[in-house]
Amino acid sequence: MAAPIALPGCPETCGDITIPYPFGTRQGCYRQGFDLTCDETRHPPKLSVGGGGGGAEVVGISIPDGTVWIRTKMLDTSALQQLNGSWSAGLRPDGPLALSARHNRFVAMGCNLLANLVAHDTFYADNNRIGVCAALCVVRTALRPGDSSTTSSCSGVGCCQTPVAQGLPSYTIELNDLAQRPAAASPVPVVHGAAFIADEEWFRGQQTALQLNFLHDPRKVVDSTVVPTVLEWSLSMRGDEDLFVDDTSVSQWKRCISVNSVIVEDVEGNVFGQARCNCSSGYEGNPYLADGCQGTQFFLSKSDYYMVYELNR
Repeated sequence: MAAPIALPGCPETCGDITIPYPFGTRQGCYRQGFDLTCDETRHPPKLSVGGGGGGAEVVGISIPDGTVWIRTKMLDTSALQQLNGSWSAGLRPDGPLALSARHNRFVAMGCNLLANLVAHDTFYADNNRIGVCAALCVVRTALRPGDSSTTSSCSGVGCCQTPVAQGLPSYTIELNDLAQRPAAASPVPVVHGAAFIADEEWFRGQQTALQLNFLHDPRKVVDSTVVPTVLEWSLSMRGDEDLFVDDTSVSQWKRCISVNSVIVEDVEGNVFGQARCNCSSGYEGNPYLADGCQGTQFFLSKSDYYMVYELNR
């Protein structure tokens, strides 16, 4: 007997994407904050964050990793104009989903560009710059394919990157001209700089091609590049207490609602009182459902997601 994925009577997929509980697309099929939208008028159907359908597209959900993979876009600015843009992916400020700091990088491409990633942290009165990098100008010959000194760079010449220090639902992205040139210096607006938040593993394999293509045709890169980004989620052990069960037979004296499950407290931000669930070693399935860990259910791993991502590009 296959392990359950969703609550009884609830859709388990949207197109080719599996929707495991606590996520769901219909009223009564998801926990608060885990609602998704499946647009079945699209071919193939499109799954997106939030109940209104206006959030980022979801392309994979992993129960073992506690991650959601989404598609995002680059933010860009025309020549000599400052950008003060917003990155949110449609996530709720007080919801269970947030950007994964451990899986993503903040990246900027351009010429004489200073990029700031600014956190909207409700615990502080002021916005906090939690990621800063600078990209100087580059000539085409400095990015020769096959040159080992440049193919793994994005280290400050035409491109820069930095870790995301704090996983949050939204950020402000600021792009400024390091040279402080007057606007009259360039009468024709062109793409001067771009910034995005990307899955670190994906960016590691794409960074050289992105830099070369951006140097050649920045507008095309900004308009056509779909950026994979990783979210994480967690549950409140107080607010979601019905998913956690006292059990003196396990080492933690507490487990998730499924037998053969464990509580994972290593969640994004290491927030006290927040946790997620996993099946015990030797079992697979959905620990958020009663008898969900049976060792018979398959969920996307990261390598599986990239295979699906490349096939659907």
